[in-house]
Amino acid sequence: MSSDYSAMRTNAITSPLFGQTFLRDLLLPDLLGEQQSNILYWAGRELAIKLPTAEADVPALFEQAGLGTLSLLSSKKAERHYQLSGEVVQARLDHIDQPDFQLEAGFLAQLLQQDLGIVVEANSQPDVKRHSVELVVGLDPKEAQPTASSLIDDLVD
Repeated sequence: MSSDYSAMRTNAITSPLFGQTFLRDLLLPDLLGEQQSNILYWAGRELAIKLPTAEADVPALFEQAGLGTLSLLSSKKAERHYQLSGEVVQARLDHIDQPDFQLEAGFLAQLLQQDLGIVVEANSQPDVKRHSVELVVGLDPKEAQPTASSLIDDLVD
């Protein structure tokens, strides 16, 4: 597998997102170096702070942001598994050497943390054979965190 953007540029589905993936997969790895995954994870969390969203609306937000199709695979008290799929995910997996999906992991973790009011962490696990990424989310219900609605209420008061 190699970084082949020519296929992404000419594909009707992925070409609208070419600028986004072009920056993410060609420029950012050079700028961020070995810290790319960590920085992108925290960048995803920062983006989520600016876009507080109810848990039920998170999959729609992922689609709107061009990140892919987010589906809940399983849910337990302390762990959830999501699948991120779709044309843009498949194209990145097919055409980019070691695409990084930690931005999406951080984004999901912070969105859930703000809605659920507990500590949430996430990690991405690309699956090239299935053309998808599994996002494994850890939940710590013992650690209360402020919800987005309480933070907004504090700003209004």
